[in-house]
Amino acid sequence: MLNLRMDFKLAGFLLYALLTFLWMTDISAVVSLKNVNEQSRYVAENFAKELLHVASEELGVNKLQAYYDTLKYIETTKNGHLIVEQLSETLEQKFRERLAALDKLAKILHQSYNSESTAEIENCCDLTTETHEEDTRFRSKVNVKKFCLQVSPDSPNPKNITLLHNSVLRQMIANLESIPSLKWQYFGDENGVSTTFPSTLKQDCNVYDPRYRPWYVVASTPLPKNIVVVLDTSSSMKAKHGNETVLDLAKLAAKTVLGTLSPSDKVAFISFAAEVEIPLGKSYASHCFSDHLADAVPSNIAYLNSHIDEREAYGSTFYTDALEKAFMFLKNSENGGTRDKVILFLTDGIPTDSKQMVMNTIQQRNEELNNGVMIITYGLGAAAQKEGREILTSMANQDGTLYGVPPRGQVRKGQYIEIQNPDELRTKMALYYALFFDSRTKHSPKVSVPYLDAWGLGLITTVSLPIVINGQLKGVVGLDLTMIDLLEDVLYLQKGELSYAFIIDDRGRAVLHPLLPSPLDVFEDPILINITDIERGADFEQVYTSMTKGSAGTKDLTAVRTFSKGEWSLEGRVTKTFSATYYWKPIEVIGYSLCLVLTKDFKQIDLASLVSSGDDFLYHRLDLIERNSDLCRYYNTSSLRSGRSTVKFAAEAFTDPSRYLDTEETAGRVRHYTKFMNDRIGFVPNPGFKSDIRNNVIATRQAEKYWPSFHRLDSGIQHWIPWRYIGTYNGVFRRIPGGMNHKLYSPSMRPWFKKAVGNPAKLTFSTPYLDAFGAGYVITLSQTIYEGRSSGVHAETDRIAAVMGADFTLDYAYHLLARHGICNSDSTDETLEKSDIRCFVMDNSGFIVIHADFRKPDSSCDNNSSHFSHKNVENVHITGKEDLFPVAESLIRTGRLKRQACLNFQVAKYQHYWQVDAAQVARGVDEAVGACHRYQLLPVDNSNVFVGILHSRKDCSESTPIPPASDPTCLSCPRASTAAARHCTSTRPQACECPCVSPANFGRCQNHYIRPEEDWPACSPELPKYSGDHVGVLFDGAEQCYEFECSSVRSEFACSSAGCVWICDECVERVHCPALPSHCLKAAGVLSSRKARLGVISGVCTLILLICIIGISSFLWKRKRKEVRQHNQNQTPRVTMELREVTSPIQETSLSGIDNDSYNSHSESVRSRTSLWSSSRDPVPVPPASLPVYRGSPPPPYRWAARSERLSPTIVHVDADAFRKK
Repeated sequence: MLNLRMDFKLAGFLLYALLTFLWMTDISAVVSLKNVNEQSRYVAENFAKELLHVASEELGVNKLQAYYDTLKYIETTKNGHLIVEQLSETLEQKFRERLAALDKLAKILHQSYNSESTAEIENCCDLTTETHEEDTRFRSKVNVKKFCLQVSPDSPNPKNITLLHNSVLRQMIANLESIPSLKWQYFGDENGVSTTFPSTLKQDCNVYDPRYRPWYVVASTPLPKNIVVVLDTSSSMKAKHGNETVLDLAKLAAKTVLGTLSPSDKVAFISFAAEVEIPLGKSYASHCFSDHLADAVPSNIAYLNSHIDEREAYGSTFYTDALEKAFMFLKNSENGGTRDKVILFLTDGIPTDSKQMVMNTIQQRNEELNNGVMIITYGLGAAAQKEGREILTSMANQDGTLYGVPPRGQVRKGQYIEIQNPDELRTKMALYYALFFDSRTKHSPKVSVPYLDAWGLGLITTVSLPIVINGQLKGVVGLDLTMIDLLEDVLYLQKGELSYAFIIDDRGRAVLHPLLPSPLDVFEDPILINITDIERGADFEQVYTSMTKGSAGTKDLTAVRTFSKGEWSLEGRVTKTFSATYYWKPIEVIGYSLCLVLTKDFKQIDLASLVSSGDDFLYHRLDLIERNSDLCRYYNTSSLRSGRSTVKFAAEAFTDPSRYLDTEETAGRVRHYTKFMNDRIGFVPNPGFKSDIRNNVIATRQAEKYWPSFHRLDSGIQHWIPWRYIGTYNGVFRRIPGGMNHKLYSPSMRPWFKKAVGNPAKLTFSTPYLDAFGAGYVITLSQTIYEGRSSGVHAETDRIAAVMGADFTLDYAYHLLARHGICNSDSTDETLEKSDIRCFVMDNSGFIVIHADFRKPDSSCDNNSSHFSHKNVENVHITGKEDLFPVAESLIRTGRLKRQACLNFQVAKYQHYWQVDAAQVARGVDEAVGACHRYQLLPVDNSNVFVGILHSRKDCSESTPIPPASDPTCLSCPRASTAAARHCTSTRPQACECPCVSPANFGRCQNHYIRPEEDWPACSPELPKYSGDHVGVLFDGAEQCYEFECSSVRSEFACSSAGCVWICDECVERVHCPALPSHCLKAAGVLSSRKARLGVISGVCTLILLICIIGISSFLWKRKRKEVRQHNQNQTPRVTMELREVTSPIQETSLSGIDNDSYNSHSESVRSRTSLWSSSRDPVPVPPASLPVYRGSPPPPYRWAARSERLSPTIVHVDADAFRKK
């Protein structure tokens, strides 16, 4: 019996040793593929439950939605005709007020121009800023009580300048006081002197000349111009003049001419010598620049300037071919409009070809254009001598009598301008427009095409008017107006999610449209595109024709709205098609046309009036409130120790958005905001908010009741959720803990808001990004809140009232995933190095949201940075994550991850991005990739993300699949945040490539897109970017809002809260970048090798132990077999044992009177015989596994039963040794 027990112990020990070996050698990490799909679903389901819990308990989504469902809404029917009428009247009134201000200034200039100046005028280039103050209206330091002047280096008479009278200054001050949104007011004269109000320090003193600016030229010339610049690049142009060649000066002059043009003008450039050279254009606009005039928009001017810079001097001088090409440009661009046509011809030599041929060419080609072309010739060098002067004068007069070509018909005579000093070439050539000035013409204000302001004011337009005294042009007066000021009523129109408005000019170009960036968010010169490229409906042509003719009307059409799904260049867009009514009306005073697009039978829905609690409003400008004792430091910004939320208003919350943006907020204004929002009886006047703002502030206040208290920040989950917030479409933003935001911040324009709206009713993840307030890298979880329904049942098409959001640290987000199932093995660095499983979360655009790598801080600390940086964290796409390439390759190959594109109007490029085919992955994906990899991808219920699990066999010899040679970017994808500037290497649908751009077919001459076969939809505009201005403001002496010492934390996960980082087995503050101690560097350097050595040593020791166990076990087994054989040889008498069936009565063996030792011996005997019963063929009763050992009184008689019969064993006493032999 003893030896039998030893056998069982030996088997158990061997099994334990085997399991230990498997664990130590990491074989246990290999997951059974039979159950892997179920395990993956378990992870996804539990991750979804975690998200629902966080959304419900930490964000309060369900509770707030239930609250909104109790609110009452007022529904009113709106008349589209009345709305568009009111909008157009408002726009016209604004323009009239500003044009009136210009007219007043022009009259004062007329009256006082020759009067002696009594004003103190400083030079703008020599100012000291001591008397100047920062003014948000001008984005610079200014003095609003003075003006200043600057003199052009090209001024013809710099010592005899005309100073403006003090009455002009008084009028400029009065204009600014009556219209605070006015920007720069200025006057430029024919002497190259400019006077600017308000006074400010200029930086362009060596190059600026008002006469070269488009606003000056447009006001001086009544008609738009078609200009061809013809430049001689023959060998003689190599001649030196000072440190430059004559060609260098000529190229500068040509570029100056181009700089005087406005987008209403058209231009071409030709260089000639022995041959004619013209710009060949781009591949996407093959005809542009080479045979048509191009619109003089900034992008075209930039291209022509680069072409001019590349010209070199060589060869002889052939006039005829250059003139043929110039007239060809003008003829091909004839459109029947009234425009000035001019050829500017610059040369330093006489023609190599026949002079008669030259004059014949001019005469014949100009007749084809009804003799409407003017030629201005510029001669220098040999061309300024007698022979050159004669031919150039004949060309300008279009009279070839000297060469046998007499004039035919009436022509527009030009002018020959002789250049004796090449330094004067730029000035004389740039003043070509003086020939088009007509003092007899009644001049009216000219409104420029919107352009980018050099001071950072966004898109602006200039209204200008020439000052003509005694028939002579003295100069031009101008006012700068921001487009956001002029068009704010249209820009911030809020008539539901789908309704919108747009504005076009008299040439059909889009001035304002939701698919174009806001005028305030433009950072480079815009491409002016035709509205038909944006509004692509088949029936829109009728609307377009009527609008460009200056008519009014209405029409029912099918409209399409495009919305961003986050970052426009990375995550694509979503479109919504709806039945709409178009209402349009001209804005006659400036030649614009307004169109309003409303949903069919539009009804406006607003919250019913709510009552404030009386004292719960707190504005975000903590620097202007009277609670200094409550201020404290929260990460890298200021907050309140009381833990209250603060409210920020975006510009769209105000009836006058531009005034809010241009006016610096004061403590008095903040008090007015507070009193109005806390007013319970309607006594406090509205300080300028739209009618629905107060109700939205009160409604969002309810969210604070569902958010955990700020005072919980010293424990639990609050360490990992630094911010919670809610934003509305109309510009209300509430955040807890409270703090200050950028003045331009608008919740509806942020990626977290856009993503939630693009994924309605779903929990929506953002990709990781660096928190602006010092909480490190975070992920935002957001969800939409619908306008209330009494039933509480909502559909995705319901109107959205708000979006709630919360920021998580990367570690907490990973913790939500890695705490469940097979992903749990990957939760620490040690197991990461041994595991063959990679768990990650990917959004529906293919961007990685959660990954183990995101938790590891960069081992190198940037000395220029104030925080620990993370490598490859922001906007990491699955096509660029090397360890996940097998997943990316499979998803693309099977069509589950599809490449899409949209047209980005502002850069004339197609933006390529990725979208997950939700239908194909709705039930999850479980697929092998080669022999070494297998992955699962499962949708997380009620969210925009998918849980992915990749299994890779470490012992597999098959190499990781690599992309084809044509797709080299899969494993070398740069930061996707630069996608807007990354050019695609391939546009194939299955090209494994990160988000990128490819050229669009944009005909720049026609200012029109050539649509591709795919007819890709439009991209939504880029989201605004800004920095500074109340972001991260800290107050001197402010203490921490709550005490949390990073150094006191001992675990890596606990240290992963916002504000701390785990490095070198220590928890330190994230905001500092200390130098690592030498022992830490040493430990970090040998850490991986030490782990590797320990792993090898433990494996070898385990193997040796297992060999020893097997050897000893073999030895014991052999000895046991030998003993058995010896006992069998003794042949002792056999002892039999029978079981007799007892039918009745049941026989019992009474154990009464037996002492405990005898009873225990008896129990052992019964257990010994149990093995015989269990091996019997007939069913027999099975006694309990063991009998209790009783102390004291003996137990009652022992009985058991089997089936319906009762059996009683006959107890036979046998010799134990004899039985064992048997």
